[in-house]
Amino acid sequence: MRSFGKTAIILVALITVFALCGCSKGQAETTASAPAVQQSSAPAESAKEPQAQVQETVQKPVYEFPSDKFHTGAVGANGAAACASPLAAQIAVDILEKGGNAVDAAVGMIYAVGLLEPAASGVGGAGQMTVYLADQDKYVTIEYMTMAPGKAIAGEIETSSSDNPPAVTSIAIPGVVHGTLTALEMWGTMTPREVLQPVIDLARKGFPVTERWNTNIEGRYQNLKAYDYTMGLYTDDGFLYSIGDTVKNNDLADTLELIADQGIKGFYDSAFTDKMVDYIQSIGGILTHEDFAQYKSVVREPISTTYRGYTVYTTGGPSTGGAALLEALNIVENFDLASYGPDSPQTVNIMAEAFSMGYKDGNAYMADPTYYDLPVQTIISKEYAKDRSVKINPDSKQKMVGAGRLTVKLNATGEAVAASTAVDQGGTSHMVVMDKFGNVVSTTNTNGINFGSAVAVPGTGFVFTAHLSNLNNTTGASVNMLMPYIRVCSTTCPSIVADSTGKPVLAVGSPGNWALVSAAFAAIVNYIDFGMDIAQATNAPRTWKDGMTIKDLYMEGGYSPETIAAVEAMGYNLIDSDREYSSHVGCVAAIEKKDGLFYAIGDDRRHYGSAAY
Repeated sequence: MRSFGKTAIILVALITVFALCGCSKGQAETTASAPAVQQSSAPAESAKEPQAQVQETVQKPVYEFPSDKFHTGAVGANGAAACASPLAAQIAVDILEKGGNAVDAAVGMIYAVGLLEPAASGVGGAGQMTVYLADQDKYVTIEYMTMAPGKAIAGEIETSSSDNPPAVTSIAIPGVVHGTLTALEMWGTMTPREVLQPVIDLARKGFPVTERWNTNIEGRYQNLKAYDYTMGLYTDDGFLYSIGDTVKNNDLADTLELIADQGIKGFYDSAFTDKMVDYIQSIGGILTHEDFAQYKSVVREPISTTYRGYTVYTTGGPSTGGAALLEALNIVENFDLASYGPDSPQTVNIMAEAFSMGYKDGNAYMADPTYYDLPVQTIISKEYAKDRSVKINPDSKQKMVGAGRLTVKLNATGEAVAASTAVDQGGTSHMVVMDKFGNVVSTTNTNGINFGSAVAVPGTGFVFTAHLSNLNNTTGASVNMLMPYIRVCSTTCPSIVADSTGKPVLAVGSPGNWALVSAAFAAIVNYIDFGMDIAQATNAPRTWKDGMTIKDLYMEGGYSPETIAAVEAMGYNLIDSDREYSSHVGCVAAIEKKDGLFYAIGDDRRHYGSAAY
């Protein structure tokens, strides 16, 4: 029996109800009645036939998930998915049920999440995948981060995303279409049309507004209202929809039709490209047709480290978060966390200090490897972690945490381009899929900040990022300097954990700026050190130490009062300790494979969901 995440059954029923209503794009229809009960498709007289009656009462296995206390999990014997929306997770599982593999399902889910959670990711954004290919017994990553335009030169353009709205010149070349279609061609089994059709249908039929939809709009309303077309995409003439109202996006459906039929060329080198470029230039942007046409996603080797008998695979540069995650794990491996337990001030302090060290090094030394020589192998080494770990006293907070004494410098390519300290700001979504063939995908996709630049080209149905704000717009910057065609850095670290046999047992990741690294870190430690299943590891209280400050520690109130008091006594400035759960500490999407079953979980902190079969 198919198992759904929280609210999925209700939402799917709502889709059916709304589809019959036929509202046009931009119109809302509030649900007033209860969802319809699904009826048998057989004729009424078939109930009289003994054989038909037997078929109706056949039961499929129902799998228990007792630790799924928020009902955001799903269990299946054949495959599972988890992400920001139970509807998108179900689209992924439907693809698996039709014979697709994890890559097919992940690509469909990426576009579905872009439709259903457009603030965080979408066609105009970027992302990375960590993939396990079962037939090759191989871990790979594909990186499709945004790229700076050819006219992006440090000090010569405005790249701020803090203005309302962000600078139009901060728009970067999007990578999602190239990356997803490349992954599909290399490792998938279905066509772009097959994986995109369910998303196209959903965009045209409509879907119900969620609380998260409105929360994201409220947070960036000032940016969105600068553009009438963007406001029309996501609001009801400037007003928030009511929860449960139906929203359609026929323009995005048209864009996805083009991608399904014309592929990479249709998006990056066509009349559609000119349509995007002409509008962006008309409002002051600098992207050109040539910028789009030269874009390429990159297949890379993942970076990895062992951790207490497991191996963790994740993304290297231009990700700043992957190396930070592995460094933090290597540091805490020098401490017996299990002896302290998960609810102890020592564990909280050790993990906060280790994460801070990883943050400092990732921010200081990770960038686009095409342009920079990076000390990544040093950062993720056991020896380096051992040296860093001696600075940590489990019973007291360090007065200051700095980056290690390492070197990053432009390589020959970077120097040639340079001749002619910004932080990633949220607006991200994580997704995971496992299939019955043994394939695994962990992928994080991002718009930078929520709704990115807020610029949507009329008729296209999606927003572009303001991702150039992640680069250092200062001539001579030591790392991540704004340069033509440099790949934009991001904290994303989609990860896969393998057991001692080398086979994947966990796919995990999170959105949330640098909190996404901390959330993945906590989930892995909970799973390995404290023996939690993935629902317990996700739902357990966690912390996030803001690396931009010395003392600030986001600490959920789910810890015992004694632990909270002891951590505060160490000198931390605690934030959110009066709340049992906080969205500031990231939002895990994960799947655990155990005893032949797939256990998927979506973090309730941001109302994530899952599906399985």
